[in-house]
Amino acid sequence: MPRQFSFAQIFLWLFVIVSGIVIGGGLYEQLVAMPLWSESPPDSVIAYHQHNVAYPQFAMNPGGRFWRFFMPPAGLLAIAVLISGLKTRPEHRKWRMTAAVLALIVVIFTFAWFVPKIIILGQGGAGLSAEQLTSLTNWWVGLNWVRAALFSAAWLAGLRALTIPARREMEI
Repeated sequence: MPRQFSFAQIFLWLFVIVSGIVIGGGLYEQLVAMPLWSESPPDSVIAYHQHNVAYPQFAMNPGGRFWRFFMPPAGLLAIAVLISGLKTRPEHRKWRMTAAVLALIVVIFTFAWFVPKIIILGQGGAGLSAEQLTSLTNWWVGLNWVRAALFSAAWLAGLRALTIPARREMEI
């Protein structure tokens, strides 16, 4: 008899897959793209902005090309994982809820803090003093590592939830 998957299992699988893609994109951004503009602020931020204005065809735009397509689905899947897991076994539910809550914290903080700040940084820190621009850049880079760690923890919790049956064997 073929195995049937519940919506709760499907949402959890999709969450783990999308979360893995988000983590990979975040690490690429952190290790490859971000050093191009954050290496020695404020000069590097301003030079990066000037380069992007002068040569838009060569501008790296991870926000426009990657994040806008993966962060909203990650948030929606986290909500789906949260809701669909409310009636699962406690051993399974704790990992599932941990994954969903951590991911939601990251998604909310991304839209509330990271997006507005990267817009400012992407404009070369327009209106900020050199000290403010340096401080904002350093905060953004440091908190981005925290964001990556939290999302990685969410992914690992989701993977752990996949290893624990959501229902007792007799209920399946």
